[in-house]
Amino acid sequence: MNENIYTQLSRYTQPILILFGTIGALLNQILFNRRKLIRTASCTVYWRVLSLNDLLVLYIIVLTQWFNDQFHIDPSINYLWYCKIRTYAIYCLYAISPYCIVLVCIDRLCRTSKYSSLRNIATPCKARKIILITIIIIFLVYFHIPLQFTIHHSICYPLKFSYYRFLGYFLFFFYCLLPPILMSIFSSWTLILLHRHRQKQEKKYQLKIILSHKRRYNRDYQLLKILFLYVATNIICTLPISY
Repeated sequence: MNENIYTQLSRYTQPILILFGTIGALLNQILFNRRKLIRTASCTVYWRVLSLNDLLVLYIIVLTQWFNDQFHIDPSINYLWYCKIRTYAIYCLYAISPYCIVLVCIDRLCRTSKYSSLRNIATPCKARKIILITIIIIFLVYFHIPLQFTIHHSICYPLKFSYYRFLGYFLFFFYCLLPPILMSIFSSWTLILLHRHRQKQEKKYQLKIILSHKRRYNRDYQLLKILFLYVATNIICTLPISY
């Protein structure tokens, strides 16, 4: 009965999720590429990668799961290579999203730092290199997954039960626990530094901020609002899974 309810719900909810998710991801791409003031901000590199990754999640994970639920089309129970690659892709793609937000938090922290060496990190060129290195590290850290998964009784499943337990602890730390902690630390730190910096600027100019500085502050605060919304949403959605 529960399976039938899930199948009926997924028949209508998952296509809606794919539709609105696609629209949202495409709108994000347009937003972060259209306006020059936003496009030149280094953190938009991470936002664009995050939106692209969301599209991959929708069409590689959600759509294929919907075909499996509704039409029982699941190549992972027949082809070992598909079982390994799809499982590997699922865990890696899910991991990329929260760490993109972590990188945005770090980028904003560097951007508000008083040290020029840290501010130099917050550039689009450096951001592209950092996100590429981060994605490579994620795929390397999760590389043990395709080595351990196999087809058993027509189910794509870990070869050993001990590995299944290890995978649970692994995901608890690297997916459920570590990203929200890093997001909270770096975003809070950024907000404190930005608030102090603005107070100093207002005191220095006696509440008369130059127009170009004001635009930059407005841009930074707009990006921070987006960041905090993503951080709060990620923490709310992720932490309950960890218990």
